[in-house]
Amino acid sequence: MILAIMFIPRMVMLVSGKFKLLKTIGPVFICYVTGFLLSTPFKNAGADITLAADFSSVLVLIGMPLILFSANLPALKKLAKPMIISFVMNTAAVLIVAVGSFFIFKYTLPNAHNISGMLVGTYTGGTPNMIAIGHGLNARPERIMLLQTADMIGGGLYFFMLLSIMPRALKKILPEYKPVGSYNPDEAKYYAETFSGKKQSVKPFQAFMSRVGLVGISIICVLVSMGICLLLPSQYGNTGLAKLGEYTALIMLLVTSFGILLSFIKKIRTAPGSYSSGQYFLLMFSVGMGLCFDISAVSSSLVLLGMLLIIQFGTVLLHIIMARIWKVDYHTMIITSTAGVFGPAFIIPVANALHNDEIILPGILCGILGYVIGNYLGIGVGQLLYLLG
Repeated sequence: MILAIMFIPRMVMLVSGKFKLLKTIGPVFICYVTGFLLSTPFKNAGADITLAADFSSVLVLIGMPLILFSANLPALKKLAKPMIISFVMNTAAVLIVAVGSFFIFKYTLPNAHNISGMLVGTYTGGTPNMIAIGHGLNARPERIMLLQTADMIGGGLYFFMLLSIMPRALKKILPEYKPVGSYNPDEAKYYAETFSGKKQSVKPFQAFMSRVGLVGISIICVLVSMGICLLLPSQYGNTGLAKLGEYTALIMLLVTSFGILLSFIKKIRTAPGSYSSGQYFLLMFSVGMGLCFDISAVSSSLVLLGMLLIIQFGTVLLHIIMARIWKVDYHTMIITSTAGVFGPAFIIPVANALHNDEIILPGILCGILGYVIGNYLGIGVGQLLYLLG
């Protein structure tokens, strides 16, 4: 079972690269489904599925710092003021809509607070934040998988709109984009390759050793975070590793913080393979969570889809209204919305649809910023709503 968790993502990545439909569906969802399909054979063979859950919990903790190591936060100073304003608008919009949706759905969906928290992180950063926040808020595996499925449906619809009708529609209600002449094609290409999973020109052995070193550093971050939590008092009299269950959210926030702090070390930030390694750990996590999936949870899937669509498109609508009030141009609004809803990997096709290469780098940087702040906002909102609910 552990070997399946470790190597199925590699098989999924190889197959997805050859079939466009599978690439469109996304490796995260495919890994969830593959894990689910294998759960019954493993159970029948006597495997302890709780081991898959425990192993997956460690994987997501290791994966998050790896994703954040490549975040070049000093580069955020290159963002023009309208880009910063628009991304703040997107963040404010998702916070407002996610909190409002919680109060609408809290009597219909059990633990609706963790859905709001996960979607705050998702529509500020991306799928890695959804997974990390779900783990931090102790969301059940089937809820993370169903939310990922719903996000694929809603996200696919919104992405189609971004590439087709939205540019023409928003051009009529928002100002035109004013070029600032700051396009750096080499820098944009570097970030695009980093966050799209494309191979960079690094020798295989050098890339392998770089990944080994980065994973080792990430494991140290996890161990230090757990060590800090073991020093804290237990509310329920737990001792040793049992105490860590009380501090899942704090461990995730500490791991996130260490990942951000280490990204300021240039040697770590520019080391090849950190983002792709982090994504691989999250794919392994997805297989493990698929193994733990409870089919009885599907009964609430339509309600969950409804909540997601309200949060996603409510965020976009409120963002457009704010952009109209504060006179943000439609290119900036669209690219920062893409950065928030999808993350850095989707910036280039949307920028190409707008015929504007200048917004590629700022859009990717906004996506990176979303990865950085997403866990704090998502876990914070989830915990707050839990107390209010």
